[in-house]
Amino acid sequence: MPRPFPALLVLAASLGLAGCGGGLLRGGGAEAPTEVAVTTDAIVVTGPDGYCIDPTATRDTGATGFVLLGNCAAIANSRRVIQPATPAVLTAAISEPSSGGRLADSIAELDAFFRSDEGLTLLSRSGDPATVTILDTALDGEVFLLHAADTSEGAIDGVQADYWRAYLDVGPRIATLSVLALEDRALSREESLATLRGFAAAVQAANPAPGATPLPPPGPVAPVQAAPQNLPLGAGPLWNVGLFRRIFG
Repeated sequence: MPRPFPALLVLAASLGLAGCGGGLLRGGGAEAPTEVAVTTDAIVVTGPDGYCIDPTATRDTGATGFVLLGNCAAIANSRRVIQPATPAVLTAAISEPSSGGRLADSIAELDAFFRSDEGLTLLSRSGDPATVTILDTALDGEVFLLHAADTSEGAIDGVQADYWRAYLDVGPRIATLSVLALEDRALSREESLATLRGFAAAVQAANPAPGATPLPPPGPVAPVQAAPQNLPLGAGPLWNVGLFRRIFG
């Protein structure tokens, strides 16, 4: 199986092997679960229908977690098993916990951060900001969406250089969810966004906040609100508390 996407966050490089939880796929077996719990507070990672956990690429240190999801039929090695409507590779990175504020409180600053040299450097697998191009950003409620490309070496084998990514709060942690198109199967913006929003909705539904109303399943992809441009760096709580830096290790 492909190795984990090292650019996905610096934290992924040092994670240990994790066990897989329940949630077996329809028609599948224990070798292709649809969900897994990682970190000491059991954050559940699950994807849209047809996506299953690759146990060989899951990492869990207790403090952080990394999960790779792929086609259930491929992971189970069975054509009888459900397959996703949109073929892609999904990844999830779960940050360390923090009591220093929520990502949503600083969401308006993320566009400016990622377009800065510091943000581009942190996104780059090689640590070189020149390798990263921000193609699009958007806000979808309290979820920040990013479309970027990285020409550095070290991506997952068999996927394209660009990816769509969502950043969102999950309890006291930040989840970074990515959709990577297969090398031989390009995805449209609408397909990528629909898959990413479905991924985010599945993770949010699996980790409800105390007293929260269950989220409805995502509907058709609608135009999302563009993220603010040219915001001054350091103007808000993002840099004051160092919240976002937790994502990168």
